[in-house]
Amino acid sequence: MIQKPEIGGVLLAGGKASRMDYRDKAMQLLHGKTLLEHCIERASPQVDRLVLSVNHSAELYQPFGLPLVADHDASYRGPLLGIYSAMHWFVHEQTEHKLKYLACFAADVPAFPADLIGNLARALSSNRSAGRVAYTVHSGQVQPLFSLWDLKLLDTISAAIDSGLYGPKLLFESLDAIAVNDASTAPGAFFNINSADELKTATQLLSKNRPRT
Repeated sequence: MIQKPEIGGVLLAGGKASRMDYRDKAMQLLHGKTLLEHCIERASPQVDRLVLSVNHSAELYQPFGLPLVADHDASYRGPLLGIYSAMHWFVHEQTEHKLKYLACFAADVPAFPADLIGNLARALSSNRSAGRVAYTVHSGQVQPLFSLWDLKLLDTISAAIDSGLYGPKLLFESLDAIAVNDASTAPGAFFNINSADELKTATQLLSKNRPRT
């Protein structure tokens, strides 16, 4: 079984946020906290070490105390480059931690299960004959940024990026990736916030989960 001390995590917040008028999505407020704070609270307990993938406004993110990992180039070529850059950082900069896997989270999705990575790890451990990546499916929709990758895939991902593939979902078939169904029925689970209107919708959805005072 894959154990938590073997897993590093990355919060992917490296996009341009064009649909949010180029404002940093992860810094938008939801019920008095930034989206990033919501994500950190949910992701941190699931991994041994957490980093943040960002490509601009580093001064905004430094107060959170997470290592900041920028993409290897400034092309904004999509989340697969963010995943690769985080994997490269863990493999080459954090060798003393003996990490073997990378867990991915989207920094503009503030609600996801507390046992998400544990479920992916169990699936990956029990399917050794299959691929070396597991990803989440919720309500019939693939959630490629909520996934667990073997760090040995570093060179494979590098080659994929060089060939013009920029989204992790595009790699799943060739890697014989394992789909893991998440049956969460919590309001707002996996709701992706890309615009001001979606932020308003998330505020309404997630208020149903907030404790009454």
